[in-house]
Amino acid sequence: MAEIRRDFRATVAFVLILTFASACEHSRGIAPEGRQATLSNVQAAIFSPKCGVTGCHVPGGNAPMSLQTLSESFTNLVNARSVEITTLGRVTPSDPDNSYLVQKVEDAPGIMGQRMPVGGQLSSFEIGLIRDWIAAGASNN
Repeated sequence: MAEIRRDFRATVAFVLILTFASACEHSRGIAPEGRQATLSNVQAAIFSPKCGVTGCHVPGGNAPMSLQTLSESFTNLVNARSVEITTLGRVTPSDPDNSYLVQKVEDAPGIMGQRMPVGGQLSSFEIGLIRDWIAAGASNN
């Protein structure tokens, strides 16, 4: 009986270690395949397929800025003022909590309009990837 309890405890400890290790990986914006929290990866995983689509963040779309390309995303987001809440930047480097982009994708209280992306929401990993990119300085990388 003591051996079964010891094996059970060892199994539980192993599962907990794996769980915490996995959580740490995601909180740092590192996808299971090793994707780093860079603008290039945010663009490929989020902005291009979910934001820079017909009718949304494209030239002539319903949104006031294009997120179709890496250069457009950087120019239109980083150190650019929000037109909805002018006291906030869309992306304030190193400050995800005060970046309006994060507030919009998290559906924070006080946002104008609706949560982004329209008609859906980002996964916690995707939001973490954006947060981690901003926290790391929001570089054009």
